[in-house]
Amino acid sequence: MKEDLLALAKRGAPEARERLIQDYTPFILATAAKVSGRFIRLGEDDEVSIGLLAFNEAIDAYNERRGNSFLKFSELVIKRRLLDFYRHEKRRQKEIPLTVLAAASNADEISESQLIEQLQESFAPAREEELERREEILAFSRCLSKYGIGLSDVAASCPRHRDARRRAIEVARKVAARPDWLAALRKRGSLPLSEIAAEIGVSRKTLERQRKYILAVLLVLSGDFNYLREYFA
Repeated sequence: MKEDLLALAKRGAPEARERLIQDYTPFILATAAKVSGRFIRLGEDDEVSIGLLAFNEAIDAYNERRGNSFLKFSELVIKRRLLDFYRHEKRRQKEIPLTVLAAASNADEISESQLIEQLQESFAPAREEELERREEILAFSRCLSKYGIGLSDVAASCPRHRDARRRAIEVARKVAARPDWLAALRKRGSLPLSEIAAEIGVSRKTLERQRKYILAVLLVLSGDFNYLREYFA
């Protein structure tokens, strides 16, 4: 980080602020791409302007005495502002629940309770449904824990690309339609990956890599999670 530029920008030097934003535009785009799960195009996507404004906000709000690096701090500000944007964009709501975990979390920075809170907030629920939705998220977290999985694990195994996520969700749907595979999961606490790979036509290596994400979606589809299930309909 160019500490001198940051210090000048915080003191009100517009040239320093402009240079800082210009130098770190690739970082801003990369952060926005992580949150959205897709490639972000400068001059085309709303996420660009939101990311730039958030980075500018981070310049003013950053306090080096709190110990975090400026880039880590600005990354969190960008992610939070984008999550706010998605919560208010109903056309994007279907992309939020589990995929947002991968984009908005970092296991080294954010605790399991914070991940739960982010996922709860991502629903942008009507006031009368808020309590039910929040309780469902907590129940989902408890269900995951029975299989030794946390929301941070789901985040780490969530496919970054939209097509890959869709394929993983389709695998979960096919498993959910097989009572024998569900029975094996409940009995042994794990999925019969070799059998699934052979019958569905997906490589075992891919299933292993996405196992926790697939299992999370499967638990949503096969469990009593009516609100979460809306996002995989």
